[in-house]
Amino acid sequence: MDGSETIDPEGYIKSRGLKFPKDDTYLTRKVRRVLRENAYERALTAAALKATREGDTVLDLGCGLGFVAGMLAKRRKVVAIHGYDGNAAPLVYAEAMLATNGFKNVTLTHAVLGKRKSTVPFYIRTPFAASSLAPHKGENARETTVEMHNFQTTLAALKPTVIICDIEGGEADLLDGASLKSVRHLVVKLHPKNIGHAGMRKLFNSVTAAGLAYDPRISAGRIIGFVAA
Repeated sequence: MDGSETIDPEGYIKSRGLKFPKDDTYLTRKVRRVLRENAYERALTAAALKATREGDTVLDLGCGLGFVAGMLAKRRKVVAIHGYDGNAAPLVYAEAMLATNGFKNVTLTHAVLGKRKSTVPFYIRTPFAASSLAPHKGENARETTVEMHNFQTTLAALKPTVIICDIEGGEADLLDGASLKSVRHLVVKLHPKNIGHAGMRKLFNSVTAAGLAYDPRISAGRIIGFVAA
């Protein structure tokens, strides 16, 4: 994102020390309620905070409204956070939210990561968090096209020490055969309904082959943490 997007809110919602512009275009009634209750992405944020240290570079995949990126920018003295999402709409809001809170070390990119550089179909859904690369049989999602950047090329360029991954079922394919040499911690939000048992097995095998091991300290429920072994 280029930082040119603006949102003119009528006040803010405060959640865990962050200010979120009140804009109904991006924040549904449910999201506003969960933000006020300090419960938005609670488990993923907790794991991300445990995994991240001062001086880290973070790659945030499926960054959405920017909540996790904002919390890391506020609570951890990270060098940089690089957020990616295939859905442009929440990134417009995230750009404005991060600017509202004065964070200058977060870069947002409208793209997905994958095996090769290309353009691919992306399926926009309501709620926006359910949007993904995978079509669902019988649904009425809006199909669009998004840039795919090469995962390994991106890792080589950014050298993230921490990866946060919440990509609605794309996690198994993305990490298949990946080299994670710079990565100390990987936090994955699993989507078992989308990837099934075979996908979960592939994910664990891929991460283990890349030299990371399961980390119970930052894992809870569908949030799975891995640490360099």
